[in-house]
Amino acid sequence: MNTPHGHEGHGLPSTAGARTTLRVIGVVLLVVGVPVFAWGIYTVFSYDGYDGPPGLAILAFLGGLPLIGMGLMALNVGTIGAQSRYVAGETMPTLKQSAAYLSDGEGIMGVGRTVDDGPHGAEGSRGAAVTGPYCRSCGVRNDEDARFCDGCGASLA
Repeated sequence: MNTPHGHEGHGLPSTAGARTTLRVIGVVLLVVGVPVFAWGIYTVFSYDGYDGPPGLAILAFLGGLPLIGMGLMALNVGTIGAQSRYVAGETMPTLKQSAAYLSDGEGIMGVGRTVDDGPHGAEGSRGAAVTGPYCRSCGVRNDEDARFCDGCGASLA
């Protein structure tokens, strides 16, 4: 199974359709909500050239806000995967450097390990060198059972 973001065989259902639907709904709600809210604000505070019932202007003023809020929420949910990948890509290198610094290169739970064990392992070391897959995004070699890259946080599946 090959999806647009390169996730293969992870066993989870595809969410591409739901993401696209949420993004479209979010844009539509914003396109409707912003002008309705703007017209409501203008009419409520200016009464300039408006002869209709005042309740309609107040309804537009108060009704536009939820439309805008729901539109922003739908866009947020529709882009949460991209946001998560961005945050992981920004934070993982810092986390790795911090783990290496705090543990004198031994790493914390395998993250940030910079000490070379050599072919048979050094005295007092944790064990063998990392032998898992390389990351397609940044080239860092990871543990055999790693699901995400220690370097950039990208999925290794």
